[in-house]
Amino acid sequence: MVANTPASTPLDVALSVILLTLGVTIAGYLAFWLLSALSSAFGGVFEQSRFRRYRTRCDRGDALFEKGELLDAVALFAEAFFLKPVRRDSALLSAIANYHTGLLSRLLTVADELGKGRARLHSLVDTDRLLAERLEWQLEYFRLAQRGEFHRLREVEQRLRDNETRVRAAVRRLVEEIRSAEERVVYH
Repeated sequence: MVANTPASTPLDVALSVILLTLGVTIAGYLAFWLLSALSSAFGGVFEQSRFRRYRTRCDRGDALFEKGELLDAVALFAEAFFLKPVRRDSALLSAIANYHTGLLSRLLTVADELGKGRARLHSLVDTDRLLAERLEWQLEYFRLAQRGEFHRLREVEQRLRDNETRVRAAVRRLVEEIRSAEERVVYH
């Protein structure tokens, strides 16, 4: 025997749709806040982990330098610049600035070794200036976030992306200058 079920009225259907929409909206809102809280709590940990991976590249470059594989070390040093935006852990900015100074120093040391002290590295100054500019934009990001000026953060993020492109280009030029210093010594 088949049980009779009452037919759904248009009011029941409309009420079901409204409740379903309300439920999905509330669930989405709660998920957003949960993910936001997790990101705030652990975001700095992810940034630190990413930074450690870049420092590992530098360490591998150091090992190659010690073995005398200078051009391979230069390639690793060039890839080791940490140019990801830092959004959670402002204390990391100081470590990154010191790290970049160390990378530039390593590149200068390799250039001196390859060029026997005659290397001219015009891009070294540009790279250093762009890295200092990047640090200023990162600090501005944290100042704006602290003051709640979130509408200006997008502008700073765009400037950081532009800076990243310019730093990478300056590092490529620097590596080319280091390699050409080695070629001048070998062939002349």
